[in-house]
Amino acid sequence: MRVTLLTVASCVFFLSLLQILYGLPIAINKVADLSDLWDKISNNGGTLRILVDHPDQVKFLEKFEHARCSSRRWSAFVKIDGGQRRAGVVAGTPQFEELLSVLFSSPAISVYGFYGHAGNSYASKSSSEASTFLSAEVEAVNAAAKAGLSALSLSLDRAVHQQPFVLSVGSTPTAHAASSETRASLSTSLHGVLELHAGNYPMLDLQQQHTGLINEKKIAQRVRTTVVSYYPGRGEGGEDEALIDAGAIAFSKDTGPLGGYGNVIGKGWRVGRISQEHGILTKILGSPKEETLEIGSQVEIIGQHACLIAAV
Repeated sequence: MRVTLLTVASCVFFLSLLQILYGLPIAINKVADLSDLWDKISNNGGTLRILVDHPDQVKFLEKFEHARCSSRRWSAFVKIDGGQRRAGVVAGTPQFEELLSVLFSSPAISVYGFYGHAGNSYASKSSSEASTFLSAEVEAVNAAAKAGLSALSLSLDRAVHQQPFVLSVGSTPTAHAASSETRASLSTSLHGVLELHAGNYPMLDLQQQHTGLINEKKIAQRVRTTVVSYYPGRGEGGEDEALIDAGAIAFSKDTGPLGGYGNVIGKGWRVGRISQEHGILTKILGSPKEETLEIGSQVEIIGQHACLIAAV
């Protein structure tokens, strides 16, 4: 099983898995810890893989390996910015060309492939829109791989790099849009092997429901909380409000196009306001005015962003 993780602590927790990708471009203060994890996972036949998007990251890995008794090559994806302007380097730019030159001449790197994540696909409102984002993802990493092949042809150590390259793409909306027909179409004329990472696909949340690609029945994520108090007529327009013992620590403060911080399952209530350890349930517009909540009762709430909810 392969899993992408964003903290060293989570890598330690999932150490029994055979393939771990540390999902941020590697930081200098994480190298020693990730090196120790690499030693441990390799004892079980596993692989620790990293992301790089800047030549300086390669340089400090080289310095680290040079100080070891026996140096190794870190298996690395090149993180590609497909227009999201988060992490990554844009294919075709001078910065990208410099990075390729450094990577394919480095004694500390084995290039595994090119990695993209269409974070902007969360704006999708239909399968066709998500498919457009998926196509753009694939085009970005494929352009990078084409340039990578040219750089590889000039390398004196071609055999130490992954061939063919792995082109890893995917976000939750684009994973939903990736039908077998779409994948087959996108796989033509690729400069590597296409891999789809599925994002938040196993859990889902209100942000994904807003895309129109899934409905509430598909959402596995829940936060169970207790109604602590009740305030008749205190809300906007004289609506009732209720207090629950779950707040920003449980839900995060992420919201979304559907509004609020989470919806109560089976009832016309949502988490309308939030503090650190408690939340305020308010009525969803159009819900029955006579519907009340009993103090001491438990409710299950679907949150806006499952990734942050699971992290806490």
